[in-house]
Amino acid sequence: MAELEDSKIKELLRRTKLTTKSRYRASERFSTHQKVSQWTVAFISAALIFIPLFQAYGVELAIPDQLLNSFQSILAVMVLVYSLLLGQENFVSRSEAMHRNGVELGRFARKLRGLPDDYEDYDNLVEEYYGILEKYENHKPVDYLFTRLHDKPLEWSQWPEYLWLWLRAHFFQWLGYTHYIAASFFVGYIFYYLFTNIKAS
Repeated sequence: MAELEDSKIKELLRRTKLTTKSRYRASERFSTHQKVSQWTVAFISAALIFIPLFQAYGVELAIPDQLLNSFQSILAVMVLVYSLLLGQENFVSRSEAMHRNGVELGRFARKLRGLPDDYEDYDNLVEEYYGILEKYENHKPVDYLFTRLHDKPLEWSQWPEYLWLWLRAHFFQWLGYTHYIAASFFVGYIFYYLFTNIKAS
């Protein structure tokens, strides 16, 4: 019976460690989203300001006014959308919450490591574990994929599976940033279009 309880505690400890790593990974992901979204808003705002500045300083552009107005309207909408995204997603608070969850799970893992082999109150431990989890939102599958990457293969035969896991993790990571990339490319194109259509004086 003691061996059974011991194996259950070890399994709970293993799950706790995996969840802790995933929570920390989620915290990093939210923090990165906050930084990238702020830089995206700044980049779009810079483009939005450049158009009236060109007009104010008399820079002649070989671009119809109607197209310039369209650029300004699109950029203004993009600034509004990303500003709303920052407000609704609340990346800073979610990152801090995930970090707190990781800390609590870390404390719980240390508690499990200190338990004797004949510890019998397993059900209360499970209840405590799920109680910690329920206080916070869950991490995403991509966070768990990166957690699994921490354990590198010991044998050559395991490397193909590990590389496939690496590709999946990074694919889904970049998939979450595609709208930032698309917005940056669009704004970059507008900058290029403006500067290449300045009339020579």
